[in-house]
Amino acid sequence: MADILLVEDELNARKVLSLGLELQGHQVISCGSSIEAEVLLQKHMFDVVLTDLRMQGRDAGLDVIAASRKSQPYAKVLLLTAYASSDTAVMAMKEGAFDYLTKPVSVEELAAAVELALDEANADQTSVSTDLPCPDSSDETEMLIGDSVIMQRVRQRLCRAAKSQFTVLISGESGTGKELAARLVHAHSPRAKAMFIPVHCGAIPEGLFESELFGHRKGAFTGADSDRKGLMESADGGTLFLDEVGELPLSVQVKLLRALQEKRIRRVGDDQERDVNVRIIAASNRDLKAEVEQGNFREDLFFRLNVVPVHMPALRHRSEDIPMLAKRIIHQYSEGKARLSDECLPYLSKLPFMGNVRELENIMQRMLALSDSGDLDLSLLDEMYSGIDSLTSISLASMQAEHNDLDSFMATAEQQLIDEALTKTDGNITKAAAELGISFRSLRYRLKKPLPAEDET
Repeated sequence: MADILLVEDELNARKVLSLGLELQGHQVISCGSSIEAEVLLQKHMFDVVLTDLRMQGRDAGLDVIAASRKSQPYAKVLLLTAYASSDTAVMAMKEGAFDYLTKPVSVEELAAAVELALDEANADQTSVSTDLPCPDSSDETEMLIGDSVIMQRVRQRLCRAAKSQFTVLISGESGTGKELAARLVHAHSPRAKAMFIPVHCGAIPEGLFESELFGHRKGAFTGADSDRKGLMESADGGTLFLDEVGELPLSVQVKLLRALQEKRIRRVGDDQERDVNVRIIAASNRDLKAEVEQGNFREDLFFRLNVVPVHMPALRHRSEDIPMLAKRIIHQYSEGKARLSDECLPYLSKLPFMGNVRELENIMQRMLALSDSGDLDLSLLDEMYSGIDSLTSISLASMQAEHNDLDSFMATAEQQLIDEALTKTDGNITKAAAELGISFRSLRYRLKKPLPAEDET
């Protein structure tokens, strides 16, 4: 998945290109002029910039290339042109374009060009020496590990975000490592020596949100016996991590938005504002776009937070990373004394892990607790699950044991197969549909279909 800026002055072409890229799993922000593109490049981070050369009667695509090189030199620029020639290619490359495509461009050709640009971007960032190197999966202190392509891209994206001062919005299911991702950004940023303060927004009583974030003056309310700094002031010079930011009440969202815009806060009961220099990293397991549509989250705050979006993949979407994670967890909790047998690894990789890394961690801790010798082998895993064969069997007994009805049981099985196909094809919906033996349209329908609701009777 990549974040792509699409610059195209023809509305229909813009819509078609956006749809094609989105169907490949990318996030696309589009605009119709080089001026709009320059503004967007100041507000958002992009992996790839795709721009038409000829817009509004001139070669405005060259302006887009220049703006991208100035504000986001790591982004790869792809140029679209209906007037392909050797002179055009030379000019585009001299100005800094990574490649150019001749109109009309097919979906397959565009997807291949974007993938090539992303591979080159990853190679560039791996080879370039910086003062703040990005950790790889061999770092013994780093739990945000995995050699899968998707995790390599996530780490590279986080390290790129670390070098900027933009706000970061991390999405993903519970247990995917959103706080670890936030800590990685902080640790490899210029703010690394200052405070990193995490706060779980869902754990703060609604009436105390404002006081917790912005602080209060003595006597501001009952129980305010002294002046108190809020979390934003305490994190001054460093990073404030707002976990589950979707839990913030609308009244506090307004004040947080103003604090982000003005870089100033006012304590509860105070008549003076105070300057704050804090970077905000937010995270949510909710779909905040959907929350905006439902009126539960402010659209302006969403756009203010979503400057650098990072999605943490579910563990079932990167099953090839499970053996490495399992061994690392065992090493950590046993202080290197226990050993996980190689026989266990294929069976662990078959588990759906709906609880993600947190669930894997729970299983590894349980195996350690049940082991007398410290050798964690297949017999121990078999004992925990009362027969490993039942892990993948489909039977009436297994359905009833999970307290499921037929609809929910089959929906879960379907989702597991779809996840496996998407993982195998690196998220390519067209290829995943072929693996499953169904049409592209059918897979899109199944991806959007909600799971059956539980019977409340």
